[in-house]
Parts: sequence; structure tokens; C-alpha cells
Amino acid sequence: ENISLINTSNVTVTESNVTYVNNELRGAGSVVTITSDTTASEEVKLYLCDTSAGSVTVTLPTNPTQGKTWNFKKQSSSNIVRIKSSSPVLIDGAESENLTANNDSSIIQFDGRNYKII
Repeated sequence: ENISLINTSNVTVTESNVTYVNNELRGAGSVVTITSDTTASEEVKLYLCDTSAGSVTVTLPTNPTQGKTWNFKKQSSSNIVRIKSSSPVLIDGAESENLTANNDSSIIQFDGRNYKII
């Protein structure tokens, strides 16, 4: 009910009152706070990573949609956020990117073969 799909296909919609643009959820659900390890979802645009209780690892999918961009922000001065991929898909030539200081952030985009920090 009340679903808007703009330039979007092959998306499983599980909630009412949502909008998808280019296969990304906009509005409620597009920003997610995490406190434990998770696998990044193509529907989420921004992950707020609360590391006050421990380090958090976010695993990027091996073959997301080309051009998909995620934003990650660390929200505690303690512990780290580890953003990781799986070989052969790398993040600027490495298997992971670490956010160590409070309010560190990273924007990562998939170019069709690997991830780029932009």
C-alpha cells in the first residue's frame, strides 16, 4: 500500500508507505543504526555504526548493482568499524577499510568489479 517505484525493478517490497529510487529505499529504512556485525543491504543508503559496546564489521556483498553507494559513519570513540569485502572483490585494492575515530566516515561505491572509496 502506498508504494512508489522509480527506475526500480526486481525489488521485494515488505513495507507500506515506502519509495524506491534506482533500487534504493528512500525515507524510513534507508538509514540504519547497527551495533553488531551485519551484511550491507542494497536497500540501505547510510549505516550509522554504534561501536560503544564493541567493534562492528560490515560485510559488503560480492556482486551488488554497479554504481551502488553506501555511506558508513562511526558513532563512538571506542572500538572500530571494519568494512570488508571478499577476494577477488576489493576496496581500493584492500580487503577492508577501518574507521577508528569517533565520527569517521567513508563512502564506498561498487564500480562493477571492485569497490572504490569516494
